[in-house]
Amino acid sequence: MELALAKGVNAHIQQTKKFKTIIIEYKFRTAYQADQATARTLLKNMMVTNTKTYTSQKLMDQHMSWLYGASLSSSSQRYGSQHVVTLRLKLVNDKFIGGDNSLLEAAFDFMREIIFNPNVQNQTFHAETFNRERLNLKNYFESLEENKSAYARYRLNQLLFEGTDQIHLGIGKPDSLELITEETLYQTYLNMIQQDTTDIFVSGDVDYDRISAILQTNPFEDRQVSDSSIFIRNNGKNDVNKQEEASDVNQGKLLFGFSSNIYFGQANHYAAMVFNGLFGGFPHSKLFQNVREKESLAYSASSSLDNLRGKLVVSTGIDFAKREMVETIVLEQLADMQNGDFSDSLINQTKEMLINHYKQNDDNQGQALAKIYTSELLLNRQIAEEEWIEALMAVTKDDIISVAKNMKLEAVFFLKGEEADA
Repeated sequence: MELALAKGVNAHIQQTKKFKTIIIEYKFRTAYQADQATARTLLKNMMVTNTKTYTSQKLMDQHMSWLYGASLSSSSQRYGSQHVVTLRLKLVNDKFIGGDNSLLEAAFDFMREIIFNPNVQNQTFHAETFNRERLNLKNYFESLEENKSAYARYRLNQLLFEGTDQIHLGIGKPDSLELITEETLYQTYLNMIQQDTTDIFVSGDVDYDRISAILQTNPFEDRQVSDSSIFIRNNGKNDVNKQEEASDVNQGKLLFGFSSNIYFGQANHYAAMVFNGLFGGFPHSKLFQNVREKESLAYSASSSLDNLRGKLVVSTGIDFAKREMVETIVLEQLADMQNGDFSDSLINQTKEMLINHYKQNDDNQGQALAKIYTSELLLNRQIAEEEWIEALMAVTKDDIISVAKNMKLEAVFFLKGEEADA
């Protein structure tokens, strides 16, 4: 059920008896800009660390214990052309604790404290907290470079989106951290609270009128609503951008980036999901069976779709010396898909696995909310399970072949060992 609280501020109440917990999420969305994404990532960390009332992490934790062990978390991520900050509180439904039936109101009071009463004096964030959290974020950026799989994916992303802000991480870029001050971060906070398109999600066995009355007390004001597309559309590249880099790794990371020009909500979106499952998404896929199992050319081989930016990525972990063989056989698997070299039984198996995965997500309260947000964000409506399954089951072999033929190789990145050049 939907509830408009102000222009650009909407609540979405998912009433379900499936869970004994309640999740409250506040999502703040604006256009993605790498420098601002860094500041917003730091900001969301600050907001869940302390507030003006609960001035330390210890006091925050004590209050969450008082809320029957509620858990508070935050995230910062990119949705295509947009950047979204999420603040989430998960708590037990007060129907199941006996006696105290005001826990939900207390939980919303806590969220209002976090959002509208940050630890700020004279338009400046608390210096000690700021310095600590900025250092923590700096250390996190540095740790990402040590995750070689993530680093290789980041480098491939730079090749795919060369010349645009999309080359950066969803959480921003490390070299802009030092430019952020306690004062500029407060301005980032004001911009987010006053200007971001805001969605509030409540999931659980809740009463609509009770939630509506609570939400009306949020002091949100009207804001401009952007009608810019969330999708990152491009015409693709004529030449394949290939790069390699040496690093202290025991296993090579060979990644391929393809343009699919297929986006969430398009008619062929469902066919793309089946294609991905057959190509590299599941253990019965061509990449897993032929590259990893049959030919033993890779320790890992998989594919994933980015339906907000019209891309498909193939990731493999290989011996350094097998780079050319792996590149050849990966492209052969795509050619086989384009030629229809896959059986009806494999199509049916893939559909069954996609449906099982879809239903498993519905059994996870957080993932179910994420699915609702994506549908609301991209389609302005929720997709019923029956509609989703019907569309998936309607995918034909010809549809899958058409998707395969749409794939165009744009970039290849190889992270090799330093001894490979010796």
